[in-house]
Amino acid sequence: MEYRYVEKYFINPAIEHGIRGYLASKEDLDYPQCYTFEMSVIKALTIIYGEKSILLPYKIDNEKAFECNLLMYDLKESEMRAFIKYMNAYYYFLKNYKSHEKATGLINEIEKIIIEMINKRSKRREFTLEEIKEFDTIFNPSEGTLKQLKKLISTDNGLIIKKWEDNKYGLTNTQVRLMTINPNLLNPDRYLRFGYDIKQVAVLSNAEIDHINNKIIEEENRIFELEKKPSLFKKSNLVLTTGNGFVDKLMIVSIVMTEIMIGVIIVSILGG
Repeated sequence: MEYRYVEKYFINPAIEHGIRGYLASKEDLDYPQCYTFEMSVIKALTIIYGEKSILLPYKIDNEKAFECNLLMYDLKESEMRAFIKYMNAYYYFLKNYKSHEKATGLINEIEKIIIEMINKRSKRREFTLEEIKEFDTIFNPSEGTLKQLKKLISTDNGLIIKKWEDNKYGLTNTQVRLMTINPNLLNPDRYLRFGYDIKQVAVLSNAEIDHINNKIIEEENRIFELEKKPSLFKKSNLVLTTGNGFVDKLMIVSIVMTEIMIGVIIVSILGG
């Protein structure tokens, strides 16, 4: 009987080779340039969801965790399934590539879903300018292997570039617009005092903003009431109180008795 070795792939060959390429690039190691697109897709996913959410399931071989993590920001399950299907189809297109064939439809569908992932994430957590610049190198590379690859196997990348540019403008202006039109937001300093960033609060729903605001106001009131209460002993900034009335009374009695004993000792010494 003849046995054939069948390599096991994580999710599918495109995801597997994309992750391998991404890990190799982080270590400045060589990886097959034919998997540059797959690697760029994984790079985009790590920016959107975080490296841990993408790489840890791969390292522990948990495909279900990987799929669940793609749904983290309310991406539809049907879109997640379509993304995986298109990635697999792209791999087999590339494997059987003929110079007259193009993968325009596959690349466009994959990148449209990635842009949707970006939009979903931006409603929960904003992207930094550095992260947005990284997306530029993925959707509209100005040089390098990815640009050459897209030019070779895609007939119309202009639609995706336009879609990305339109979405990018929205990403960089979302927080400013929301802070301008949302009258529920408190002063930025009040959020900062309790560990919040107004830019992150601004993208939440009105109900979530109200919940945070109420918690801040409650805490401010509690602190104000504590500061109004008189302390038992104050000298400069020294406060002699334990917060327990019974213990404070014992402390007072102890201080008074100590002073009396010191007075008795002084009198006995002076009296000879």
